[in-house]
Amino acid sequence: MVRSKRLKPIKKLAQNNEKAAAKALGESLDNHKQELQKLNQLEQYRIEYLTEMEEKVKAGVSGAALQHYHQFLNKLNLAITQQKDVIQKSTEQVDINQDQWKSKHSRTKAISQVMTKIKDKEVKQKEKKESAQIDEMSTQAFIRRQNSNGLG
Repeated sequence: MVRSKRLKPIKKLAQNNEKAAAKALGESLDNHKQELQKLNQLEQYRIEYLTEMEEKVKAGVSGAALQHYHQFLNKLNLAITQQKDVIQKSTEQVDINQDQWKSKHSRTKAISQVMTKIKDKEVKQKEKKESAQIDEMSTQAFIRRQNSNGLG
């Protein structure tokens, strides 16, 4: 079996690994986008909640209700902080997956380049061999003609 054909399974494996890495990267990007949307929703809700709280304070609200608003606002701020931590981890995962995809992609590309060089070399060797065979047949035909002309 020629060398280029022996490398086909290796190339296929590299391509499969690259596809898996691309899929993982896509999934982590989707997840990151969702986490950013959650943060945006929490921050938007916080703004709406603060606006509502300000209106109620202006209208006159009891101390207990104001305390309730502050407690809920603290919980909302904590949720925002936690969501920012989730986003940080999500960003790190995207970076990891992106690095892994780049690595797999580079490997696939390198294997493809090696296979191309090997195939080119095999083609040149085949052409050289065929040329040598044609030269040999031509030489033998010439010798046969010389021998038949010399004898006749």
